[in-house]
Formats: sequence, structure tokens, C-alpha cells
Amino acid sequence: MKAAISVLFVLFCLLLTSEGAANGDQNVSTSTENTNTCLQGSPGLPGRDGLNGLPGRDGLDGAKGDMGMTGPPGSRCQKGDAGENGTDADHRNWKQCAWKSSDGRDIGLIKDCVFNKKKDDTALRVVYQGNFHLNCDSCCKRWFITFNGAECSGPLPIDSAWYMSSHSHYTHRHGAMEGYCDNIHKGTIRVGVNIGNCPGYGNSNGSTGWMSVSRLIIEEVPQSQ
Repeated sequence: MKAAISVLFVLFCLLLTSEGAANGDQNVSTSTENTNTCLQGSPGLPGRDGLNGLPGRDGLDGAKGDMGMTGPPGSRCQKGDAGENGTDADHRNWKQCAWKSSDGRDIGLIKDCVFNKKKDDTALRVVYQGNFHLNCDSCCKRWFITFNGAECSGPLPIDSAWYMSSHSHYTHRHGAMEGYCDNIHKGTIRVGVNIGNCPGYGNSNGSTGWMSVSRLIIEEVPQSQ
């Protein structure tokens, strides 16, 4: 049975081979004839736009360039003109009076110093440095500066008050008082150091200057802001 099937299969294959050869010759002839008679087909539809590509990555840093050549030195500038004198130089007017003595008075003028004020629109800066002494029980003495016999009113007096509760604090102490006074006319000004009683306290024992130098410094300065 298997042998019969094999024979039939071989015969079938030979039949197909002969028909394919005949059809091949016929197709070659037909193809040759139709080479010059083909019609052009219809144009195809346009393609769609493609999607945008992804952005590229940052490039690497370039290599460092060589250092450039040093340029020639620049030309030297000319010296400018001298400026005008500052207004502050017009107010360099000052004086110091100094003495070394002890004054035991309890009330009155201790020392004065005559000063020549050059302008009306300036102020006077006054500094007193010296020794203060007070000897009493529950008392107070006041030292103050006067200008031609009157205390400063522009804006307030220049003074210093000392209080003592008992004789056990019997001392001589170095101290100072300092301040500025406005509204003083130009010309000769007699600046003085004075001693007196504190308001509300009676007279008591005080003195000024002891074993040291006393100084009264006066300076003419521009007005405050």
C-alpha cells in the first residue's frame, strides 16, 4: 500500500513540473509584450508629519584657552587741580586757659578766660577739667560755666552737681564738665568756671582745684545739625 502511494506522489510531481515549465514560457512572452504598454498608477496619499524628536543633551565644556598676552601699561594721569579750602577750616578757633592752684570759696567765680568769637552763626564748645572737693553732711555743691556772667540758654546750662551724705566721704576728686552753647554773639566773650549751691540745699563747704592742674578749653565750632 505504501509503495503504491509513493508511485502516485512521484507521478504527481512530474506532472506539476511540466505544467510549470509551459506556463513559464507563456509568462515570459506575455511580459515581453506588456513591457511597453503598462499604465501609470494613481499618485499615493501624502504622508503625515512626523513627531518632533527629543532635545539633545548638553554638550561637554570646552577646553580652557591659553592665557592672553599682558597688555602694555596705561598712560599716567595728570595731577588734578587743587580743591577749594573746606568751610570747616574757617572755624579752627580755640583757646586753653590752665592754672594750678586751690580755691576754697564756696560761692562765686573761680576763674575766667577771655575768648574772641569770630562769627555770630557758630557755637562754643567748653570743657573744664579739674579737682572738685566737698566736705559736709547731706549737702550738694554745683559747678557751672558762664558766658559774660550768664549761664548758657542755648539750649541748656553746662554744669555738674556733687552730693555728699556724710563727713565719712571726705575726698578730693578729679572731674570734668563739657558742653556746647549756641546763640552767643561774636566778639569778646568772658567764659568762667563758677561754684554755687544746688537748688533746695543750703550753703556748704566746697573747694576747687587741689594738687593738680585745672584746664578751661574753649573752641568755636559750626552750628549743630
